[in-house]
Amino acid sequence: MKRKMSKLMLGLVAVTALVSCGGSNDGSSVKPVDSEKPVESEKTVDANIKVYTRDTTSGTRDGFFTTIGFGDAKADNAPLVAGFIEVAGNGDMINAIKGDEYGIGYISLSSLATSGLKAVNYEGVEPTEANVLNETYGLTRNFNFMARSYIDPASAQAQLTKAFLAYMGTQEGKATIKANDGIVSILVDDPSWDAIKADHPIVNQDNSGVTLNFGGSTSVEKIAKALSAEFSPLAGNFNAIHNHTGSGDAWKRTYGGDKDGANSLDIGFASREFKAEELTGVAVENYGLICVDAIVTVVNPQNSLLPSASAALLVEIYNGTKTLWSQV
Repeated sequence: MKRKMSKLMLGLVAVTALVSCGGSNDGSSVKPVDSEKPVESEKTVDANIKVYTRDTTSGTRDGFFTTIGFGDAKADNAPLVAGFIEVAGNGDMINAIKGDEYGIGYISLSSLATSGLKAVNYEGVEPTEANVLNETYGLTRNFNFMARSYIDPASAQAQLTKAFLAYMGTQEGKATIKANDGIVSILVDDPSWDAIKADHPIVNQDNSGVTLNFGGSTSVEKIAKALSAEFSPLAGNFNAIHNHTGSGDAWKRTYGGDKDGANSLDIGFASREFKAEELTGVAVENYGLICVDAIVTVVNPQNSLLPSASAALLVEIYNGTKTLWSQV
């Protein structure tokens, strides 16, 4: 009896050992748990999409909604999904999405590299400068400027503003725009600053007591600050003050209701096209194109569920047709 019990116990031990080692009596083996599978994947798939947008005066918002075919929302919040979150600027959008695992928004391509966010391809095309220039990436918009008209065109401010606009079109100016993520072609026919500075004698005097005020689009802020910092030493060291509060203020503070107020601007920048009514009475030399930029749909760096999105899908996300990450 004892011998039979010993054999039985040995058999049980052997079976237990086989199971523990991954073996089975049919020759197959038990598959190990995949430790590389993201732990949060199911949670993310079932989560609500948190929709972020810029305010209704934003040029980035205008360009984004216009391009994806949701123009009704470019200046009106009513068509947007319930519970959307509005942010004031490009930097605010970056910080919001960075802190929200389930968020989706849009920023300027010029901000993407340093944002820490994950870009979403548009219609299967990666948002890069090369793809903007070869016109395969379609979610683009222009960066534009608007300069005020001065009562005294001979004033130092008026002359320095004119010189600054000229500098933006030189090889040096375009190089600065390009170095700060503006997409622009530098042509062999573009003049150097040395070739045209004689047309602007104001730059040869001490302008340290003169202030030029810049503002408008937050997306253009990086370029505007770089240009003014580079040009000031070449133009008598004028003082550059920057107050970037959105594209809507580019016109409002140069020609609109705030043009003579405390926040008036000498040069305003917009990341959208100026409206027809905004161009009424503005001389053609006082507004124009700086460069091209792209708008990029972005998600939190932990989100891998949306590598690419079509215009139609983005509309469905922003109008509330699709509200869960499992639906994209």
